Amino acid sequence: MSLLLIEIGTEELPYRVCESVVRQLEGTTGQPGLALSLLTEERLLEEGAAAEFLVSPRRIAVLVDGVPHEQLAQVQEFRGPKAEIAFAEDGSLTKAGAGFARSKGAAAADVRREVIDGTEFAVVSVEADRRAARDVVPELVARLITGLQIPRGMRWGARPAGASDYLRFSRPIRWLVVKLDDETLSGEFYGLRLGDVSQGHRVLGAPVTVTDAGAYERLLEEQKVVVSQHERMRLIRKGLDTAAGQLGGSWSDPGDVLAEAVYLAEWPSVARGSFDERHLRLPDEVLVTAMQSHQRYFPVRDADGGLLPAFLYVSNGDPAAAPLVTRGNERVLDGRLDDAEFAYDRDLAEGLPAMAERLGAVVFHEKLGSLADKARRLGGLVAALEGGRHEGPGGNGSGDSIAETLRTAARLAKADLVSQTVIEFPVLQGIMGGLFAEAAGLGDAVARAVGEHYRPLSATAPLPTTVPGSLLAVADKLDNIVGAWVAGEKPSGSRDPYGLRRAAMGIVRIALEFNLRFPLAGLLTAAVDQFELQGIDVDGECREGIVDETAAFVRERLQVLLLDEGLPFPSVEAALGAPAADLPSLAVRARGFAAMAGRESFQDAVIAYNRCAALAAKDPAAGERSVDPALFSDDAERELAAAYEAARGPLLGALDNLELESAIDVAAGLRPAVDRYFDAVLVMDPDDAVRANRLAQLAAVTGLIGRIGAFGRLPLGQT
Repeated sequence: MSLLLIEIGTEELPYRVCESVVRQLEGTTGQPGLALSLLTEERLLEEGAAAEFLVSPRRIAVLVDGVPHEQLAQVQEFRGPKAEIAFAEDGSLTKAGAGFARSKGAAAADVRREVIDGTEFAVVSVEADRRAARDVVPELVARLITGLQIPRGMRWGARPAGASDYLRFSRPIRWLVVKLDDETLSGEFYGLRLGDVSQGHRVLGAPVTVTDAGAYERLLEEQKVVVSQHERMRLIRKGLDTAAGQLGGSWSDPGDVLAEAVYLAEWPSVARGSFDERHLRLPDEVLVTAMQSHQRYFPVRDADGGLLPAFLYVSNGDPAAAPLVTRGNERVLDGRLDDAEFAYDRDLAEGLPAMAERLGAVVFHEKLGSLADKARRLGGLVAALEGGRHEGPGGNGSGDSIAETLRTAARLAKADLVSQTVIEFPVLQGIMGGLFAEAAGLGDAVARAVGEHYRPLSATAPLPTTVPGSLLAVADKLDNIVGAWVAGEKPSGSRDPYGLRRAAMGIVRIALEFNLRFPLAGLLTAAVDQFELQGIDVDGECREGIVDETAAFVRERLQVLLLDEGLPFPSVEAALGAPAADLPSLAVRARGFAAMAGRESFQDAVIAYNRCAALAAKDPAAGERSVDPALFSDDAERELAAAYEAARGPLLGALDNLELESAIDVAAGLRPAVDRYFDAVLVMDPDDAVRANRLAQLAAVTGLIGRIGAFGRLPLGQT
């Protein structure tokens, strides 16, 4: 067995590209990454082989221990003509049989008879050619490079003679190293010769000849390159811990710049700097953002959690030059903080209510009006939301106080977008609004609602913590989603420039967390109403389509969330098929169906539903007709009618209170009456009136149980 090294040397790669390459090379659980897949396909990977994928700013390296000297054996089975065609009566090969053997490189004696799917064929087993690894790997290098999915790849230089197309990669490729143990493999890719010379650190190192694949990491370290991203992470964390400890504090990374720093330095070291204590009067959010989003510094806090006038940073240069570099970083940060102080003081002097008066001059969307129009729409939406909410976590306060908080917060939610601080630090939108609201004496409830209304910022980011904040956040996201449809800019395929899928997932997560049992279609209708009140014309047919499509759009995100929880797809489908008007009800159904699958009561409810639904479906209008007891001619009809009336109130009441098990038990109780009905009654009676009445009765039972879920979507095995 040999140790294979493939190194792709490049100009500095963006850190997100580095992260993507690592994921593509490592693969997922049960699914090998690109490099191992290629080696397996080429029969160059022994069972139990170990692989390491090393990515740094200037190189992508693959180390695989367990590559055979030649391709592994592979026997291929080929099926030829039918035996009666391939073999003569005496058992020898016919002309057709001999041709088949010859085409596969097999001797006549190797051709045998074999029955496949009841038919006898001529079959031959042929061992595939086994090429030396040194001859196969150079071809594999090209497939590895072109197989990496690189968004927005660039092309450079002239296209080499013989190349069919320009090579596109994230950054120019400058060198290629390919070794099998101590053997340097030869070959060429896009004008670059495969070799054994790598490059050390751009400033601190020098070119290095890789004499052996096993010495790769050591040789690069001698040239000031730590090729392992895991080792760089360890070194950076250790450096941050040490430096913060020397300051008597601890470092923090709310902006997750550590993940970026790992792919910005090949020879990382940690240094510290300081800034003037007078800047500490700025809000922590401003200080941390100035340090992290612009300069990738790490804030340091004391034992009480307060910010220290210090910062840490990761350097890729000569540690001996740290004092000079630190002075430069301190000057840059001081300049940023001076600008922030000027902007912050100016904004405080103006005040958030005054900023809100300027929103009419700022365009939100050319087809949807100004930010002032947006604020007015939010006011209308939060009124509809507050009226339809149920209490959930953080649901303190009277209805009147929450309504007043929402009216004020909706009017001011977007005001900070015209503040100088947010113009300087756009990531602080909403957060600064909350701080300015607090400074203006508008109260903690309004300040928190304004500060939280952009949450969650991702599928896993923190949610709002208050009811007003959650309702305002839902209103803002609903307005964005419906607005995209009104403007004719709904997302399609992978295109989602306004992050509407993220917004819809935010609505789902908030609704489930706070048990916001608002009717989704009604709320989306209210969102369309706000645009019409603004003067945007939405014709009736388009209006109905917008509500239907946006409701489906939001429910799709609920489906994604439930499937990510590990719920079975049929359970989720059956739940989403229910006519439930709110998201928490649908989620309770999906989780309940998964938990109750296999229970006798659940099976009885599903069977009762499916027996009735199968015949009721024969008459689509059956559900629109009333059942006439005067047309009953059998006691089984009267018994089912009585059971239906007895079940209706308890079942609907249980669903309204999200008591799913109780609703299932009530539905299961209908099964005996349903079974007797089908034993005693001929549903498709020759008499038109009787037949229609019986179908209407079955449709009524189907509709009642169907309020629980679309049980017809469950496979038999699930019930």
